[in-house]
Amino acid sequence: AIAEHPPGESPVDLTSAEFRQWSLAARWENDMFGNTDRYFTDGASLTLMHTGAGWLGRLADGWPWGAGRRCVGYDFGQIMITSGDKLMPIPDPEDRPYAGILYAGLALHVDQGNRYHGLKFITGVAGPWALAGETQREVHRWIQTDLPKGWDYQLHNEPLFNLIYEHRRKYRMAGEPSGFAVEALPTVNVMLGNLLTQAQIGGQIRFGFNLPDDFGSSLMRGMGHLPPPRPATDPQPLPPLGVYFFGGLQGNLVLHNLTLDGNTWKDSPSVDREPFVPAAEVGLSLASRRFTVTFSYVFFGDEFHGQHLNSEFGACTVTYRF
Repeated sequence: AIAEHPPGESPVDLTSAEFRQWSLAARWENDMFGNTDRYFTDGASLTLMHTGAGWLGRLADGWPWGAGRRCVGYDFGQIMITSGDKLMPIPDPEDRPYAGILYAGLALHVDQGNRYHGLKFITGVAGPWALAGETQREVHRWIQTDLPKGWDYQLHNEPLFNLIYEHRRKYRMAGEPSGFAVEALPTVNVMLGNLLTQAQIGGQIRFGFNLPDDFGSSLMRGMGHLPPPRPATDPQPLPPLGVYFFGGLQGNLVLHNLTLDGNTWKDSPSVDREPFVPAAEVGLSLASRRFTVTFSYVFFGDEFHGQHLNSEFGACTVTYRF
């Protein structure tokens, strides 16, 4: 694909290793979309990403899946998790503990053809230093609703170190890139660390007009943000607008979850987690050549023994490419 250029200047090959594309993505996940206010109640993240691996390229050179387009992502985010009843001054010890998470992430993405590989390192802190209680109380003051009362009993401060590996495939089931099409994107994901240790298998089906050449969407609990669409190599560029619907299913085999099991080195509130957690997602994505806006709704199965209320939330992502 050749970028537009002023008269007299050489065109830029978007597929060359020297050309660097940037994207900035903001994601907000909140259970207010489902008129609930419990468990995973809010998550916000900001990601800056560019093509070309830079100094991380030396790491990818030695990997069996390191060949292909490489992208690096830099994340920053905050997550709030509460019990089922935030008006109780002393939370029910059999209910999910309060937990705040403040994190930064560094991700390396490699895609080639219909294959994607991602590796992400996350560090940060859980506990009062994450400032989730202060953030939630301030937001509730702005919108003039009841203040949560149980943050004094949240998990203790604990540094976080987590690795995530994810592999995706993409299969065109029907249609053409510049018209209506249907695609399947199976996914496997492994997380290892004191925040979350689990294995995941699942996938998405998406259908619509002018599907982007990318690998779909991901939750903050996963890779967070995936690479932007690859430039078109067809001499006939795609139309400027695209729209598609998607749905997905996941199965999570959970070996450790800090927000359920409690602090690693200190006594803290905790509950007995469920070893297998199913999840589902439906959504809609609108894309232009510069912007992509995606809205999805997520459903999680029971995550701990005795959970009487469901866990669901909406997610909105806005991405700008430059």
